[in-house]
Amino acid sequence: MPRAAGRDQTGPMERLVRLIGALTAHPGGAPAELLLTAVDPPSEALRGASPEAHDEARRKMLSRDLEHLNALGYDVRNVAEVGAEGRYVMRARDNRLQVSLTAQQRGELLRAALAAGLDDMARHLGDDGATGGVETGGADDRENRPDAGTTGPAALDLVQRATARRCRVRFSYKGEARAVDPARVHSGPSGWYLSGRETGSSVVKEFVVSRMSDVELDPPGSAPAYDEPSRKSLDPLSWEVDPPLDVVLGLAAEHRVLVENLLGAAAAVAEGEDGELLLGYRVTNRRVLRKRVYELGSRVRVVSPAVVRDEILAELRSFVAGAS
Repeated sequence: MPRAAGRDQTGPMERLVRLIGALTAHPGGAPAELLLTAVDPPSEALRGASPEAHDEARRKMLSRDLEHLNALGYDVRNVAEVGAEGRYVMRARDNRLQVSLTAQQRGELLRAALAAGLDDMARHLGDDGATGGVETGGADDRENRPDAGTTGPAALDLVQRATARRCRVRFSYKGEARAVDPARVHSGPSGWYLSGRETGSSVVKEFVVSRMSDVELDPPGSAPAYDEPSRKSLDPLSWEVDPPLDVVLGLAAEHRVLVENLLGAAAAVAEGEDGELLLGYRVTNRRVLRKRVYELGSRVRVVSPAVVRDEILAELRSFVAGAS
């Protein structure tokens, strides 16, 4: 019987089922290595690839599949300590809320639940349940007590208010004092995130609300209004760490599948001299780009800009100097 038109979804669906089974079988947390066994990129896409490139492709595929599960209404989160190998837990959640409400509607419902002191409902809607020892009573209680020291649901309520009223948010994060002009609050793999720009920076960053402390708000209108940033993927290559830069890579056509497996689909494709393929990328995280260029090795060369080539040469020279 001829195969129906369109892309075969059997493989992706089987991966999601295997992931759900592994997460269900390990309620205390499934190690990343265990989940990686549930995903395996098509062998033809990685023919001739190094073991490092194969491992990187599997990790990217796992990140995409976990994003898909969260988008479908599951609640999968990495509960490992910062810097440790991932450990993922799937928590119970009423998927009907994910289907019936948009992200903006869920945020407004969560804000209203917190203002009314309905902490159980707030946790059900997606908060990680960490109160940090702070009272989360009704709206009147929060309005009358200092904001300093707030964490968990109380901090989430504050950043929701800051976004709605354009208040600059001041808080401690990873041991540093931050001042952020908020753009939006949204859910993600680690709970609720605040997206915004730190004072004096044009780069949009994301902060996990449950890891914020000593949250305080400046007066309404103290933060500028700007276009809401789009939600980025979990792939660190897409994180907005550096100002956007257009990078062109040259490679033989036979290596295109492997290169796009590591770097994603090219924004522009052209043919260079002697049949060389030129792939264009908009790069916002140059450190991760350099790491993946090293993995690709002689399969690619940086055509432009010169600043990226200079950074690669300087870093490689530092490696050689450190080894001598």
